Amino acid sequence: MYQIAIDPVSVFTNLNQNLLKMGFAILIFLVGFILGNISGKLLYKFLKEIEVNSILKNLTGLKLNLDHLISNIISYAIYFLALVAALEQLGIANIILYLLSAAVIIVILVSFFIAIRDFIPNLIAGFYLYSKEKLKDGCKIEVEDIKGTLLHVDLLHVRIKTKNGDIIYIPNSKVIKSKIKIK
Repeated sequence: MYQIAIDPVSVFTNLNQNLLKMGFAILIFLVGFILGNISGKLLYKFLKEIEVNSILKNLTGLKLNLDHLISNIISYAIYFLALVAALEQLGIANIILYLLSAAVIIVILVSFFIAIRDFIPNLIAGFYLYSKEKLKDGCKIEVEDIKGTLLHVDLLHVRIKTKNGDIIYIPNSKVIKSKIKIK
């Protein structure tokens, strides 16, 4: 039979080392948070004093709250660096950064696919309308309950002008799914 010998000194030493690492990690994060907060406020005051917003407005004509934006970016960058330094102190920075990178990539991909979700069917329907339908600019058309003059067929939508003078844009995928009456 085997006996397991536990050395109380080594257990106590390992516990102390882990607590010390955790304490340093918390201290690094708190110092980084305080530095980020102070630097953000100082930068905001400096940018406000030199009137960076009015300079931007005069140069480009854009009305943008640039002083607030830049100071927030700097503050969050310092917060992030403090968090990475604290995680590095604990020895888990690489794992967290890999997980964070994967999450960001997934969010970007999902956003991209959501953005093109309506684009692709309308594009395919636009090619179909160009090749198969006899839609000419200026002809009278009825799509669902909308009657009017066809102004233009694009790759993404059909423009119709009603009797009232309203211009209506109908997505090509919806035009394909409905009955089209050309007069």
